[in-house]
Amino acid sequence: MEKKITTRRICLLGVFTAITAILGIYATFRIGNQIKIPLKFITVFMTGAIFGPLSGGFVGAAADVLNALLMPVGPIMPQITLVEFFCGVIYGICFYRAKPDRSYYWRCIVCCLLQAGISAFIVSGILTGVGYFSSFRAAMWIRLPAVLVTFVLHMLVLCGGKRLIFNLKKYITKEEL
Repeated sequence: MEKKITTRRICLLGVFTAITAILGIYATFRIGNQIKIPLKFITVFMTGAIFGPLSGGFVGAAADVLNALLMPVGPIMPQITLVEFFCGVIYGICFYRAKPDRSYYWRCIVCCLLQAGISAFIVSGILTGVGYFSSFRAAMWIRLPAVLVTFVLHMLVLCGGKRLIFNLKKYITKEEL
């Protein structure tokens, strides 16, 4: 079954992208130059859970590009934008067809482990660790506290956002998606 692209859907995705970009700029906690803990995952999670994997991925990638253009910290890195796309896709895969039962919390655990793995190994160790750290192991040890804090934060938001997600899904009907 193919989804219709409606004006309402495009506007809602634009709003979620704008909120994600704002959270990426103003709600990011930095510890030194190498460690950052962004809160923009909240709206990417909501987009993936409500609109599906591709929409979540596109919102994550578009917000990453907007963040790089509006508040550049360094050069635009397309590989980081691709990782943001895949993070949004993971949220959509884990939560788009979720039901408010016990399996929701298992989905939270799996999703948070995948996100932590992506954050720790791919982004920190491989993509950005090459220029900043002397070795892969050094990048892992330096980023470990941020990954653990991010994991706990993801678990709190995903498990705590259960009621919000299902209430939003009620208000956005299937015909409008």
